[in-house]
Amino acid sequence: MVARALERPRRLLMAALLLGVPMTAAVAAGWASSQAQADLRESAQAQLTLYNANLRAELERHAAVPLALAQDAEVRALLAYPSPAAMERLNRKLEDIARALDALALYVMDARGTTVAASNWKDASSFVGENFSYRPYFRMAIDQGEGHHFALGTTSLVPGYYTANRVVAENRTVGAVVLKLGFDRLERAWAPGQEKLLVTDRDGVVFITNMPSWRYHALPRRLPISLPIVPQGTSEGLDVLPWIFGGASDRIALEEKVGLRHYLLTSVAMPGGDWTLHSLTSRDPVNARAWVAGLLAAAAAALAALTAYAVALRRVALVERIALQEESRAELERRVAAATADLRAAENELTQAAKLAALGQMSAGIAHEINQPLAAMRSFADNAVVLLDRGRMDAVRDNLAEIAALTDRMAAITRQLKGFARRASGTLGPVSVQAAVGQALALLESKLRRDDIAVEVDMPDRPVWVVGEDVRLQQVLVNLIGNAVDAMRGCPVRRLRIGLMSAEGEALLSVADTGHGIAEADLPRLFVPFFTTKEAGEGLGLGLSISHGIVEDFGGSLTAANRNGEPGQGAAFTLRLKTTEHPA
Repeated sequence: MVARALERPRRLLMAALLLGVPMTAAVAAGWASSQAQADLRESAQAQLTLYNANLRAELERHAAVPLALAQDAEVRALLAYPSPAAMERLNRKLEDIARALDALALYVMDARGTTVAASNWKDASSFVGENFSYRPYFRMAIDQGEGHHFALGTTSLVPGYYTANRVVAENRTVGAVVLKLGFDRLERAWAPGQEKLLVTDRDGVVFITNMPSWRYHALPRRLPISLPIVPQGTSEGLDVLPWIFGGASDRIALEEKVGLRHYLLTSVAMPGGDWTLHSLTSRDPVNARAWVAGLLAAAAAALAALTAYAVALRRVALVERIALQEESRAELERRVAAATADLRAAENELTQAAKLAALGQMSAGIAHEINQPLAAMRSFADNAVVLLDRGRMDAVRDNLAEIAALTDRMAAITRQLKGFARRASGTLGPVSVQAAVGQALALLESKLRRDDIAVEVDMPDRPVWVVGEDVRLQQVLVNLIGNAVDAMRGCPVRRLRIGLMSAEGEALLSVADTGHGIAEADLPRLFVPFFTTKEAGEGLGLGLSISHGIVEDFGGSLTAANRNGEPGQGAAFTLRLKTTEHPA
């Protein structure tokens, strides 16, 4: 009788193990896979946004260089009245600028497209004398004032991104200034990433990638992949990327040393629609979560089936041994509860590990400093359109001013990070302290006026010349004056005092304010990189560190102290610089 009573539970147990457990595992794995896929897609899109911003920053990093040179009097004079001496001077100047920028080439073309001066004037593949009037960037610069183009150099055979600006002298177009940049530094920065990154042009040809074997390959044309652009033209003569259809429009499979691996494809179109940035993110985390969820579900289903079978056994045994069955049921429930708790703890640990892995892939610092101004600029731009439609020109002008201020802030972030990472290679010489102070105050005139700052300047009438570099000395002064203005915000008395004294081969230049001063605990750390006393989002803590390094490059020193020796009465920064003779 006991054997017949146990026959049905045994059949149900076998059905559960053979059918129920695989079905439960498949459903759990599918659900976990869809959730992991959504998380991976969101994470990949966020990471792609960072790479997109990184690429745009690289493109815009030196965009102002050809524009500034197009306004340079020496460039205009050479194009208007060419001479061998002027050409040689400009060649050397372009060579120095290109070396400082780490650019592939920097050159000046006349109105007919002939190169008259170039940074590579001494190389065998010099551009001087070459005519590039047929290149798109030159035609766009002459016709529209500015041109951009990515192409393979016809003379150097080195690919690069060209930025050209028109040069106008005496109310006529006399030529163009062209800057050619490479992407080696960007690709090296992308190399350590877990994603496979590539940038394609409008024809679907890869020209920037952290996978060297993919460079100058064409996107597959017959895979059902949804891309932001539709490749046009022909890819004859170019190898096609070794991508295999992975089962969905955004899934790609690659044959690698470890076997076939699957990736999630995300793409974003660059501004202008000519370039597209693609990212291949490994789907291994998705598969891992699916496997773990399937195994956990299978274990839970098998445990449930065994539990049911055990309960049936105990019910049969209950007829003869009620007391023993109650004890056995309690023991079983304790074990089931312990096993369920262990499973839940394991699942929580896996979920937490996945979150930490996703957070580890994010570069939160730069994204916060760059994306915040970008979002604000977009908002101000949208408001400007609405205000323009309503004819509120004053409000539109205010919005544009806010956008300009945000642009300055983004430029300052990039400039500070670049200066901290790599020391500038300037030439030291005589610099007028009075002139540098005057130029720094002129740069900050609007800020000083807006914050109602009274400026007191106590400097000798006779020019004081120090050893340094004009532009970098201005940078130090602008930073110190700007910090002083920020320190006096909200103070009843806002007075900025700049004093200069010189004696025994040294010049002492002081910048003092009437702000809240510097806390004694902060004084030893003021010039440490990334240390700041400002609110979050108002500074990176690099300004004083960079200024300290610049002054040391000049052979001088920069110190900080509280006025009258106590916090609360303002701060004073003192530059000690070497004096020199008046330049000949």
